[in-house]
Amino acid sequence: MRQPELDDSRRRDSARLHAVLDHLDAGDFAGGHARALAKLREISSDRIVLGEVLGDYLHRVVVGTQAETIAYWPVLELLRAAGADEERAAAKAAWLRQQER
Repeated sequence: MRQPELDDSRRRDSARLHAVLDHLDAGDFAGGHARALAKLREISSDRIVLGEVLGDYLHRVVVGTQAETIAYWPVLELLRAAGADEERAAAKAAWLRQQER
């Protein structure tokens, strides 16, 4: 299986999204996803980029502990609410699983 690839611009946006998502806290999710969603949309609304990031987090959920799964759940919902491409996410998660073998 080939790694889903992004061009340089999309790769930068993906990295920036990861940085933001890794630093969100409960306050960012207070009252729904509005604050956190706005932070994501400042970086990108590209469904492919969002799907790429969603795939990374889906993989983390699959291989992580129960506590990590619970912690990542709001991020999964947020990326889906932002319009992440689910097919891209599934392809990225599958590729990551294959790399662990």
